[in-house]
Amino acid sequence: MSEPWEQIEAEARGAFHGAGKFPLRAYSEAMPPPYVGFKPYAPERDGCVSCRATEIDEYEQAFDLEPGFDRIGKHLVDELAKLVHGHPHALSKTLLDGNPAWPAELAAAAAHGKLAHDPMIVIASLALSRTQDDKGNERWTLFGGSHDGCARAFWHGASESTVQQMLDWAGVKGHWHVWGPHVPDALRAREGTGDVVVTFEPFSKLPEAMRASYLAGKTVLVPTPASLVFFEHPQYRKLAEHMPRAMQVPLLHLFPRVESAYAIRIPQSGWLDEHDPATSHHKIVSEVVRTHRWQRVERDADIHGDGMYTDKVSVALFSTEPLAVDLYDKPLARNCQIWNERYELVLDGWPADRAQIQRAAAIVDRGGRFGYRMYYPPMRAGVRELFWHVPVIASAKKGRYQDAPAGYISAERAGAPALVLEPSMLARTAHVAAARELTKDHGRLRHSSTHNARKLLEARELLGAQLAPSHARSMIHCAKHDTLHQWLGKLHEVAAHRAAGQHLADALTTCIGEEPSLPVPHVLAQLGTRAFEEQIWSTIAHLAHGEFKQKNDSDGISVNKGKHGGPAAKAAHVVTHERRDLEALGDHLHARYRKLIEKFGLGEVVDHVFKWETDFDFPWMEGWAKNQTAPAERNIVMMIPGKNRGQAIVMGDHYDTAYMEDVYYAESGGDLLRAPAAGADDNHSATTALLLAAEQLLPLAKAGKLERDVWLIHLTGEEFPPDCMGARALCQGLVEKSLAFTAEDGTKRDVSHVDVVGAFVLDMVGHNADRDRDVFQIASGEGAGSAKLALRAHRANLAWNRLVDEWNRDPSRHGKGRAQRMPDNPKHPVPPVFSHLPLHGEIRVEWEPRSALYNTDGQVFSDVGIPVVLFMENYDISRKGYHDTHDTMANIDLDYCAAVTAIAIETVADCACAPSL
Repeated sequence: MSEPWEQIEAEARGAFHGAGKFPLRAYSEAMPPPYVGFKPYAPERDGCVSCRATEIDEYEQAFDLEPGFDRIGKHLVDELAKLVHGHPHALSKTLLDGNPAWPAELAAAAAHGKLAHDPMIVIASLALSRTQDDKGNERWTLFGGSHDGCARAFWHGASESTVQQMLDWAGVKGHWHVWGPHVPDALRAREGTGDVVVTFEPFSKLPEAMRASYLAGKTVLVPTPASLVFFEHPQYRKLAEHMPRAMQVPLLHLFPRVESAYAIRIPQSGWLDEHDPATSHHKIVSEVVRTHRWQRVERDADIHGDGMYTDKVSVALFSTEPLAVDLYDKPLARNCQIWNERYELVLDGWPADRAQIQRAAAIVDRGGRFGYRMYYPPMRAGVRELFWHVPVIASAKKGRYQDAPAGYISAERAGAPALVLEPSMLARTAHVAAARELTKDHGRLRHSSTHNARKLLEARELLGAQLAPSHARSMIHCAKHDTLHQWLGKLHEVAAHRAAGQHLADALTTCIGEEPSLPVPHVLAQLGTRAFEEQIWSTIAHLAHGEFKQKNDSDGISVNKGKHGGPAAKAAHVVTHERRDLEALGDHLHARYRKLIEKFGLGEVVDHVFKWETDFDFPWMEGWAKNQTAPAERNIVMMIPGKNRGQAIVMGDHYDTAYMEDVYYAESGGDLLRAPAAGADDNHSATTALLLAAEQLLPLAKAGKLERDVWLIHLTGEEFPPDCMGARALCQGLVEKSLAFTAEDGTKRDVSHVDVVGAFVLDMVGHNADRDRDVFQIASGEGAGSAKLALRAHRANLAWNRLVDEWNRDPSRHGKGRAQRMPDNPKHPVPPVFSHLPLHGEIRVEWEPRSALYNTDGQVFSDVGIPVVLFMENYDISRKGYHDTHDTMANIDLDYCAAVTAIAIETVADCACAPSL
């Protein structure tokens, strides 16, 4: 392990321990950084590794970086060539005025067409880092120009031969020498005179004779002097005294926002002018396209400004008006940096406190001209932020130079010198083939074959063992009736080169081993009963359609007065009131668990009490207002004891429900009414699974079979506006080692010492999608721990299907067919007896576009490093019954719901009983 990594690890050790040391804000308010190298929770579990911190994998290179660098290089060359040749360009007047890289003599020469001899070799050092968006996509992001300047990344590791190779590529002839104060020692021998000068000094600081020779066409400057205008802006140097890395911004302003799935992400930046944009010399970008994870678009789809999600930037940053907040938006100020036209800092959103954000809102509200950039925090290793400083070299004639230096990665921490790490461009043979050879997925929106190969290769690496054929098949996405070996046998057909495709298929075949025999299930044999199915149905029906109506943490909503919700609300008999029913629902869950505790003589039901905190005020939400004087939120936890009370398996759901879109949005006939859904599927199907899990796990605990505790946790505030509030509060307490529960008698239960070794989140497990029947998601989080949990879930799925074959031979089930969907009825009759349903659980890893982990509490667990798997139906974002008046018993498929519930309970029991995980 290299010395910088040892320091990073030492600094991180215990850095987040202690209340308040690791705040986890709502992702709709502040997207967190991706943690790389090691995660905040229990980093010692896997030790400090450089993976994902300095390693740049083959897929990032092929799909993100190379096409991204090509586009960036071309855009830089095109715009700077216009500047050099005196043509209209996209560079702002404020960038060029007083810029030492573009002094008057150079500007005059360009205006008169006297720089035509410049070969236009552009070198721009970029600052990149990985960031995470609100759909859980982690991608390389352009922060702008390197805040270390243009020269350092190019000179890092440079030699005479590397410079000569670049000049040869560009077709620059003649004797070359270097000039400037930052030339590395390895190139000092090239200082002197010549007709080609490699220098990163701004033009006005070059010797007079050198400037005159260039203007006369006798000397070639590499890079073109215009390259440096982004790195010499005097006003941003002033701003950098108060806003770290402000020197990134000038280059960033040249680019439009880019959010497409396979390119470098470029966040929006520009200027706001609240007075007269026509008089501005800045780049005015006054509207922003808002995105959120509940949008009914594919996770990897690009969202364009069609007016539906577009807001004025100042409104998007600061407004808390009900209409601006909508159903799914929050003020974005914390993910933004703002400065005024005098280049004085107004807001550095990510580290700002509440008072600073409110002060900035007041300043912007008074009007003026403001620069801004949307700022999503860079990847972080421990307490240090990581940036990749990489030079892009391009010319008008040759395009981008693909052998440019790799630059370096800086690990930065306020008040401490940056540490320098070397980037590692991975080139593993099979991964290279997967990324670059599988190019013929005809008619598919995604690189499915590449994704399949990558999943198999990475699973083999994470698990350290060959994959069972059934396990491997559960990971690949291909024709439903194709076997694993059939898919492998056709892989060469989608390869650019048949032989390379066959070699990859051979490599993937070595990842596959034998199919092991399944262990005896712990509880499945008790779950294939009519009584179990009836219990599921009656419990969901009571939770969804009983006395609990107002089940969103924000209830009641004062601005609902006078609203009726339109035709959908009338048809569903929707009535809203001023109170919140979550307290009563929570008390009901306590009562259910108390009965089980009395029956089995062990266990305890407790509350995890915490406060809903936001950066802005929402006085029109009564639920929010309750938290201003004292904590008014709670996760409900049923603690089932195992032998080792220092370890726990979490099985979680969320017991709040979402506001309904068809009674809110005008295009659906609504009138802005905020009314919570009944929530039969989302998420009382999962709440029911936890209640029934207690009935199976308590006997195991009583018999001494649980190796560790099980915490059945009903999380609150998953739905908007709170936004995964309960999961964030729980994970924050776990990372900080400050977690405590409150018993029913008010005493505290200190659980700060407990290590959560795995978590299973259930969200929407009751609806069998019409689009792809009998499929459910085993959506795993990041890392080896999550991969191991997913394997156990897969084995539970196999065990269920094997038992189903036996059970369906019984005359009581044989030939009965599927469960009927039952129309809504006040008495909610149970569907007639049906055949048990075999299911196909698809293991969907966290980066896979089809994984819905990002849309649930599970993303929070994964981000902090708690091994996690999401059990979820085959989520269809376009269907009725999701966040609307149709989320009722009429949308519940009992055969499907019973199967997923049983598989989830068995998986939790298996993990709780396993000697080790």
